[in-house]
Amino acid sequence: MKITRIETAFYRFPAHRKIVDAIQEFTHMEVISATVHTDEGTAGMGFGYTIGRGGRAVKVFLDEELAPLVLGEDPADIERIWERMWWAPHWVGRGGIALLAMSPIDIALWDLKAKHAGLPLYKLLGACRDRMPVYDTDSGWLNHTQDEIVREAAERVGQGYTGVKVKVGKESRSEDAARLRAVRREIGDDVKLMTDANLRWTAAEAIARARLFEEFDLFWLEEPIEADDVLGHEKLRRSTPIPIALGESLYNRHVFKEYLVRDAASILQPDIGRVGGITEWMRIANMAHSFNVNVSPHFLMELHIHTTCAAPNALWVEHIPFLNRFVEEPLRIKNGYAYPPETPGHGVSFHPERSLPHLFETSSFPA
Repeated sequence: MKITRIETAFYRFPAHRKIVDAIQEFTHMEVISATVHTDEGTAGMGFGYTIGRGGRAVKVFLDEELAPLVLGEDPADIERIWERMWWAPHWVGRGGIALLAMSPIDIALWDLKAKHAGLPLYKLLGACRDRMPVYDTDSGWLNHTQDEIVREAAERVGQGYTGVKVKVGKESRSEDAARLRAVRREIGDDVKLMTDANLRWTAAEAIARARLFEEFDLFWLEEPIEADDVLGHEKLRRSTPIPIALGESLYNRHVFKEYLVRDAASILQPDIGRVGGITEWMRIANMAHSFNVNVSPHFLMELHIHTTCAAPNALWVEHIPFLNRFVEEPLRIKNGYAYPPETPGHGVSFHPERSLPHLFETSSFPA
């Protein structure tokens, strides 16, 4: 079996609501997809994303640098293809756009492999469970008022969610603390409360805020410091009992390894769309498992439901319903648990009528 054609597409979907965190406003999600076709008439689809900027650059890299490397390969040779995409452009790769461009192809290859096996992707990856608990992020954006985040957190708990996340990063430390205090009071002591600073602070400020937050029994403090500051995170870890979570802004297992070796993170959050796809995500999860560290992936719940069901050390799937309006079948969530599709492959496809108005560009290789 050989790869004979690769179709790529670029979409720009509007946000379902106004979304602001400590460093940015999120108005659109750019989706870059790749569909891999074989000489047997079969196909697999994968996709990655940006949060509103750089999507065209990712697609250009995918089209001009990666697609030519993959044509003619056996799609079953996923490790070989991943290594080829990793090394060929290494002079400009190893993170950022290069890994964002690798992800759609790698995910498409796993989708194809699962379809050939007649298995849902989580089963092909070696399932250890058939559902995952879900925590909610969509109720806790920084632009929402205190009353709004309290009301929506209560609604999620009423729907069976056992964890909610509230964004922090207000200029006033006391305002951040007041918002967390109000949510904790509303949801009670048994529901997990997470918080996320989106890289906002220096190590010194993160230490000060963490001490202020300790009374709220946080399940984790997420991305408190610039992601490349391993030493700052190590210092923070030693100064607070609050578990530190990070990883959405890291792009390969080598960087994750530094955090594990230095014990600078309590929970890792690799993003399947940013680390080069399923192949690298599973490597990171397995590496974390060997350090007795949990993983809880960032975003893309539609794909992460499969990898978390296959990773023994996975904790949660993050609920942000950004793609619900555009996919054929939204992820099934019931009583606080997400359930992977049982159809062969990953089961995600874009609804033509809902997605075509947001389709900006397509390409096909060979033309």
